[in-house]
Amino acid sequence: MARHNLLVLSDVHLGSDLVQHARPDAPARGAASRRRDRELVALLDWYRMRPRGGLPWRLVIAGDLVDFTGMSVSGAPDEIMTEPNAEELRHGLGSSVDHTLAKLRRVAEHHRRVFAALARFLDAGNTLVVVRGNHDVDLHWEPVKDAFRAILAQYTSLSSSSVEFSDWFYYEEGLVYIEHGHQYDDYCSYDYLLHPVRPSDPQRSDRSLSDVLLRYVVRPTRGMLESGHEAASALDYLRFAARLGTRGLLALGRRFVSATAVLVALWREHFGDATRWVRHEHERRMALLAEALQISLIRLQALASLQRPPITRSLVRIFAGVMLDRVAAAVVASLAVIWLIVARWTPALGLQLAAAAALGIPLAWLWRRERGAIDASSSLREQAARVTALFPAAFVVMGHTHLPEVVESADGTATYVNVGAWAEEEAPDDSPGCPASRTHLVVEHVEGRPRGLLFRWTEQQGPESFVHARDRT
Repeated sequence: MARHNLLVLSDVHLGSDLVQHARPDAPARGAASRRRDRELVALLDWYRMRPRGGLPWRLVIAGDLVDFTGMSVSGAPDEIMTEPNAEELRHGLGSSVDHTLAKLRRVAEHHRRVFAALARFLDAGNTLVVVRGNHDVDLHWEPVKDAFRAILAQYTSLSSSSVEFSDWFYYEEGLVYIEHGHQYDDYCSYDYLLHPVRPSDPQRSDRSLSDVLLRYVVRPTRGMLESGHEAASALDYLRFAARLGTRGLLALGRRFVSATAVLVALWREHFGDATRWVRHEHERRMALLAEALQISLIRLQALASLQRPPITRSLVRIFAGVMLDRVAAAVVASLAVIWLIVARWTPALGLQLAAAAALGIPLAWLWRRERGAIDASSSLREQAARVTALFPAAFVVMGHTHLPEVVESADGTATYVNVGAWAEEEAPDDSPGCPASRTHLVVEHVEGRPRGLLFRWTEQQGPESFVHARDRT
């Protein structure tokens, strides 16, 4: 007997526009942030007032509800106990418990309408499950989870079962398996998902390559977006550099050098003695999770084996991941143009250029292959098929990529759903950025059978069908 219907969305990224520490010129709130809050509040109120089949809703947020990683904010002296290090003084509060709590307070105030709407949703008898993603990895701290509940309790009285947190996945046997999906993306994955702390500094969370680049390079650089780098060419980077000007370009270069140094330090830590105790704690927590969920530990370990190791395990892949090839290509192309202008053409020069191309093109191809795809959509889709072998479900649901899709399995027994995103970047006029799909999945029980539909939220009509995930028996 079904106890609830499911409402699933992902990648809200509350607080992503709180970047004023790194970029004091950033607006207090942009148009995209206001639109996100307005439409999210409308969605929560719409479903609160429309239960289906006499059942309450269970809202599952499949990761990245709060953008702790992307935020760049300052802290007041009376709320910070962990002394900020040099990196935090430059880029804003870090990932320790007290720093994260301060960030959460900023988010709760900045998006108070969203929190109030969540409280109204819960007050109507519905429930909330927050699955952890890579941008809100800092939700692994228990005091942060308690503080999140306390913020909602300011608006309504909460029962102990109203709000749950999942450090890995949410599963209803035979019906739905939900996780964020970043563990299948080596730019964003963590070695020890259930205990993601930095071995050399366990009071702070671990960081992926994507986290470091976001914090060191993207957020402090005006006009730079998180998305779109998969299709960007060396020429695109040259154009962006030209817009920055000489001082801006030098500053961006310094940021890249600093980020690369941090990534090399993370690489060293993978092979240090301090990593051993983090791995042991992760394994202990996995055993506790298996016991709590009444799932075989071997089954959980098999699920974990599907995850991709982080890029920070490979020094070569780090250098490929920070786009050194494209930076080098831009520099070499500029120098080559100058050289060809001033050089005198001879047959020997032509042979030299042909030899350089013959050597450079294969090397560039090998380097690009080492970097791999930045867009993880295919990886998530492929691993979803393997997940169903371990955790049978009609619907395997992920987020992370911000790209909604519905794909039926080859044997027709399961459907992979990516629920897209609710957050979009404030892009400059000459760049479209990555628009938010505003999509969400509804799984309801109709005449005793589960039915899944993917909807897009529109301000004019509310939810409208996006893609149909066929009925399941």
